Amino acid sequence: MRDHRGGFTLLEILMATAMTAVLAGSLYASLYIAFRAKESAMRSVESPRASQAAFEMLRQDIASAVVPTGLLAGPFVGANATVSPDSEGDTLSLHTVSADVETSFGEGDIRLVEYFCQVDEDANGSTLIRAVTTNLLSTRQVEPVQEVVCRGVKEFHLRYFDGTAWQDSWDSTTRNNVLPTAVEVTLELKEPTAKSQDQSGYRMTRVLLVPCGQAVPDETTDTAGGTS
Repeated sequence: MRDHRGGFTLLEILMATAMTAVLAGSLYASLYIAFRAKESAMRSVESPRASQAAFEMLRQDIASAVVPTGLLAGPFVGANATVSPDSEGDTLSLHTVSADVETSFGEGDIRLVEYFCQVDEDANGSTLIRAVTTNLLSTRQVEPVQEVVCRGVKEFHLRYFDGTAWQDSWDSTTRNNVLPTAVEVTLELKEPTAKSQDQSGYRMTRVLLVPCGQAVPDETTDTAGGTS
């Protein structure tokens, strides 16, 4: 007997192929929109996450600052500095007992921690650097270990509370070797999508307490720029 089983016609195959192409295009468009939304959401939280991490690192170091009255416990010095015409980056040098995540054998409890800013290689603001020196009794010069705290810094400003007023700088060697009672940290990061240098970025200000600080105001210090 002759086999009368039929197959698909060319028109049916073309219609099925066209429908498959339409479904694939719709699926691609949906996935493209989802990925773009994810990228946009990640960019929107990038600056807050970087600021939170930077403040947590500063909080641990400042909260563990030691009174500068010993051989290893050196001075606490904070100064104003300008990295570039459109970027402000103060400096802070303190001795602290805060521990890093990874420690090496033979490191002492007290370490020198320095915060400063340097211009980014792509000229997009500056980079906040944390430099740590663990061997404070070495007879030779020891290069500190540097780590990047955050990038795209537009402003890194510090103020110090002496118990009465806020000071724009602090030098424990001229203040009877005492620490401030609190440090006000202002950090402003440029938005990743900013198109101009003048566009404002993500700004955060926090007051970090210094447990070993002592409220001893210096009457000879000009406090005109501070507010109580």
